[in-house]
Amino acid sequence: MLFSMFLRSFFIQAGWNYERFQNLGFAFSLQPALEKIYPDREKYKTALLRHLQIFNTQPYMASFVLGNIIRMEERAAVDGGAELKTLPGVKQALASSFASIGDRIFWGRLKPMTAQICLLVWAACGFYGWLFTGMNEDVPVGLLLAGPLAGIAVYSVFSLYIRWKGLVDGYACGGANNCALDSANWPRLIRLLSAAGFAMSLAIVLLSFALLAVFNCVSCRPGDVLLKLGLPAAVLALHRVLRALGRSVFFTAGLLLIISVLLFSALKLEPFRLYL
Repeated sequence: MLFSMFLRSFFIQAGWNYERFQNLGFAFSLQPALEKIYPDREKYKTALLRHLQIFNTQPYMASFVLGNIIRMEERAAVDGGAELKTLPGVKQALASSFASIGDRIFWGRLKPMTAQICLLVWAACGFYGWLFTGMNEDVPVGLLLAGPLAGIAVYSVFSLYIRWKGLVDGYACGGANNCALDSANWPRLIRLLSAAGFAMSLAIVLLSFALLAVFNCVSCRPGDVLLKLGLPAAVLALHRVLRALGRSVFFTAGLLLIISVLLFSALKLEPFRLYL
C-alpha cells in the first residue's frame, strides 16, 4: 500500500489548479489506501471526497502528510469517525509546516546546488567552456552530460529518500499536529546544506578567478595573482558574515558596493581590466 502511494506521489502536481491547488494529486495518491481501508463503496467515495478540499504543500514533503492521513483514516474506520474531527486541522498544520521546511531545503538549497555540482564536475574533468565561451576545443558529449547528470543525480537521490521516509514516518506517528516533524533535525540539515552550498560557491569563484588570472596574466607578479584571488574571496566572506548577522541582501549589496568603490579608488585599480 505504501509503495503504491509512493509511486503515485510523483504525480501530486499533475492536477494542480488555482482553486484547490494539489487536491487532485493528493486524493490520487491516497486512493490505493482508501480502497483498502473502506471496502464499502459509499464509505470509500465519502473518504475520497473528503480529501478533495484545498491542499497545498511542498511536493516532495507531501508524503509526510500522506502517511499521517492514512493512519488517521484507518483509525476513523474503526472508531466510527471520531478521528475525523481532528483530521482537517492536523492535515493543514502539517501541510504548512512541511511546506516551509521543504521550500528551504529543496528550492532554497538543493536546486541551486545542482548547477554548482555541474560546474565543479566540468571543471574537474577539464572543461572550461562555461567560463571561456570562445573555446574551440572539441568536447566529448559524455563530458558535457556528466555535469548536469551529476547535479540531477544528487538532487533526485535526496528527494526520493525524503519521499519514502515521509510516508513511513508519517504512517508511524499519524494523528498528531507535529507528526514526523522530529524525524530529522531540520534546522541542522538546512544549515549543513547552506554551508555545503557556500563551500561550492567559494570553490567555483576561486577556481574561475584563478583561471582568469592564469590565462590573462601570464607575466603577473605573485602579489597581483593573490590580489585577483583575494578580492572575490573577501567579497564572499563579507557577504557570509553580514548574512549571519541578520543583515538583508540589499544592505549587504550596498555595503559591498561602497567598499568596492573606495577600495578601487584608493588602490587606483581599473575593475574591468583587473581580470581581462
